[in-house]
Amino acid sequence: MDGKEKLHIAMFPWLAYGHIMPFLEVSKFLARKGHRISYISTPKNISRLPKLPAHLSSNISFIEISLPQVHGLPPGVESTAEIPIQKIPYLKKAYASWKSL
Repeated sequence: MDGKEKLHIAMFPWLAYGHIMPFLEVSKFLARKGHRISYISTPKNISRLPKLPAHLSSNISFIEISLPQVHGLPPGVESTAEIPIQKIPYLKKAYASWKSL
């Protein structure tokens, strides 16, 4: 790569705000360099993100995908903030099941 090639990068953070927000910051950094970003998460998590500055909104696309329902995970849960720690394994299982979609 000659350093001028622009990339299309998929960002797929773990469903915890300690991951979601830093991934957004990395996305913004990369978008400022001219790269296209597809930021993939659940509808609730995307709706909670702060608005992008206008100059970055053309380089960052938000892709909403629904979290598959997994036995043991309460309905509507989309992040670690919504469940007690003992339910995290169910959220991990739902997150991992996206790979098979």
